[in-house]
Amino acid sequence: MNKFYFRMINLFVLLLLVAVLVSNRYSDSMDADLTLNCRNELYDRNGPQDARHYLIADFVLKQDQASISYRYFGHDGQAHSRISMTGQIVDGSLKQNIFEMAIDEVNTEYYQADAAPVPHMQYLNSFAKSNLANVGSHNLTLRLLERNDEAGYAAVFFQPSNAVCGCRLVD
Repeated sequence: MNKFYFRMINLFVLLLLVAVLVSNRYSDSMDADLTLNCRNELYDRNGPQDARHYLIADFVLKQDQASISYRYFGHDGQAHSRISMTGQIVDGSLKQNIFEMAIDEVNTEYYQADAAPVPHMQYLNSFAKSNLANVGSHNLTLRLLERNDEAGYAAVFFQPSNAVCGCRLVD
């Protein structure tokens, strides 16, 4: 009789533990509301002086949707090209400011057909489209290392590029 009660108590504790784990997993569901504007200067150390470009990357995360725009400009400020990506936020944590995205659409636009391509843009475009063709999605992760809503900035870690950028928080 004691073994029966012992097993019932163990079963109850196990079920309670499973219920707590499941509720924790779904209580932190993704309902993102984040817009980041990141600016970078790109240059090729081995290239000519005019191989410098500017990159403006906009990340709009709303509920479970992700929209990303990489805009490339020449050193003179002329628009060069653009990559637009859309997809879903598939995992992450609002509390820890981690957003894992599965991009399922990538569009590329060139504004200066005769201009030399931007190496960063070429790499990102071919990497994302290769992932779409071979895996079905291009996966990205954003992790806000530091976030200051009052000052309007965030330090953001990007994967798979392993880059850290300072970004402006947009309301």
